[in-house]
Amino acid sequence: MEISLIVPARNEQHRLVSTIERYRNAAYQRFGSDFEIIIVANGYSDNTPGVANKLADRFSQVSVLDIPIPIGKGGAILEGFRKATGNFVLFVDADGATSPETLFGLVDNLSTNDIVIGSRRLPDSIIVNPQPLTRQVFSNCFARSVKLLFRMPYRDTQCGAKAFSWNAARQLVELVEEKRWAFDVDLLLCARKLNLNVAEQAVTWEDQPGSQLRTGSTIVEILQSLWRLKFRHANLKLDLETSYAREVI
Repeated sequence: MEISLIVPARNEQHRLVSTIERYRNAAYQRFGSDFEIIIVANGYSDNTPGVANKLADRFSQVSVLDIPIPIGKGGAILEGFRKATGNFVLFVDADGATSPETLFGLVDNLSTNDIVIGSRRLPDSIIVNPQPLTRQVFSNCFARSVKLLFRMPYRDTQCGAKAFSWNAARQLVELVEEKRWAFDVDLLLCARKLNLNVAEQAVTWEDQPGSQLRTGSTIVEILQSLWRLKFRHANLKLDLETSYAREVI
C-alpha cells in the first residue's frame, strides 16, 4: 500500500460524503488503487459512523474505525496510525479545508523528510476563504504562544494536513500523549526529540463553515495543555539506543 489517509470525524454526517469523495477521487487519479482512506468516527452524537460505513460500502479503499467513546481528534489520528499500512501516512481534517492536490503534494517531499506539514502561513500558500476575524486572532495568539514556549521554527503547527513516513508515524504513536487541542504541538515536539526531519509546505486552504471549536470555552484548556507540554518535554528523556522509538521496524 502506497498511501494511508486518516480522516478523524466527529459529528460530520452532513459533510463527510463530499469530503471523502473529493479526497478519494484525487487519490485515485494520482495513486491508482494503491491507497486506503481510514475514517475514524469518534465521540459523535449523530450518524457519522452510519454515513462512514455507507462510504466504505461504495469504495473499496475506504474503511471505518468506530470509537464511540471520545478520545479527541489526536486520539483518533493515533488510532488511525496504528491501523495504517501505507508507506506514507497522512491525516486531514474532515471539513475538507485543504485542497486534495496540495494534501497529496505533501508526499513529494517525504523522499527527503520524515514529516511534511501543511502550512497556511507560508508566502506561497493560497487562502481561498480566510477564517473569521475572531478565529484569526485566536490562531495568531496560539502560534505566538507556541513559538514563545517551545522555540519551534514552524509558522503553522495547527494546519489539519500532515504527512509522515510509515516509520515516523509508528514512532510517534508511542510518544504523543496530548489528544485534543495541543495534539499537533505534542506531535512536533516528539518529532524533535526523535530527531526526525520535518519540512513545512504551502497549501491551498479554504475555511469551511461548521467549525466545532468554541474559542471562549477552550482557552483555559489550551493554556493548561501547553504548560503541561512544556513541563513534560523539558523532562522527557529518550535513550536512543534502547527506546522503541529508534528500533528498526
